[in-house]
Amino acid sequence: MRSRSHEKARNAGFTIIEVLIVISVMALVLLLVVPNFNIVGSSEASAKINGLAGDIRAAYDMSVLHRKPFRLVFEFKTGDYWLESTERLDFQLGDNQMLHDPSPEETKESVTKFDGDFLEYVEMAGKEVKDSDTEVMIKPTSPLIAARARLRPVEWRATDDAEWAKRSLGPMFLIRAMQAEHHKSMQTYEELQTDGYAYLYFFPQGYVERAVIYIAPTDEADKSKWDQLTYTVTTRAWEGFAEVESGYKEVDITHDDKAR
Repeated sequence: MRSRSHEKARNAGFTIIEVLIVISVMALVLLLVVPNFNIVGSSEASAKINGLAGDIRAAYDMSVLHRKPFRLVFEFKTGDYWLESTERLDFQLGDNQMLHDPSPEETKESVTKFDGDFLEYVEMAGKEVKDSDTEVMIKPTSPLIAARARLRPVEWRATDDAEWAKRSLGPMFLIRAMQAEHHKSMQTYEELQTDGYAYLYFFPQGYVERAVIYIAPTDEADKSKWDQLTYTVTTRAWEGFAEVESGYKEVDITHDDKAR
């Protein structure tokens, strides 16, 4: 009886040791994958960064499904981002690379200014006249007035969908830098600060801008380690998904190895 009890205890002891070994190996793997975050930090990072990657894919699918352009708006100072859309199917990025993206307020102001300025051209076209046969009032027109819709700045509206409420990478993480195809250079937190916004555009043809987004901890106390603590998120233009890597990785967005 003693011998059997001793054998059971010994077997139970080996089982506990094996469990401890497995836990130790898993902890080591976790540290190797995310070497610069503690357990809580890495879990938070995983949820935030993978959530962003999933949102990029979802926005890509939304654009294709609804057959209209969408864009993700990123606010540097808070780490917030949200989805917007436009009914303008003729919207294109064009060749004019921007030094920085306008804020949502600046975009609204440009639309309001255009509408006000355009009234001058409407007045120059003349007054309404009545058709003597139908008695219908005919509004004045011109090639410029006819082109108004195409000339008007694109108006974007936040997606009216409960599933697309504003997201945030904060409070532990912020957008350190970002560059998309329409940017002339890297948009950085240090340069833009409270005025920093960056956009990522999606098109119904099944295309998301080639872009790289660098996400870093909000604690900048030890800048010497910031590169190690940063996550690099890179979009795949025609595939509509985002790759996530630990650490600061140099990415050339002018070249897509996986382009069609």
